[in-house]
Amino acid sequence: MKSRKLMLTTYECKLLKLCSDGKTARMIGEELYYSQKTIERQLQKIYKKLKVNNKIAAVIRARELNLI
Repeated sequence: MKSRKLMLTTYECKLLKLCSDGKTARMIGEELYYSQKTIERQLQKIYKKLKVNNKIAAVIRARELNLI
């Protein structure tokens, strides 16, 4: 079984870092030139990979795994 760290791409880790900085999906989208909906879909995929249900839990899990 692959570790969770290997399951997340560099881009996904970047999204989590931006979330940990307190940025909303809309703010992240503006910064990365994507729509808010696109960022929200990408975050949902990250939540599924990390087996969490929301942004706060994802950031906590990412910190526990030293991803951000």
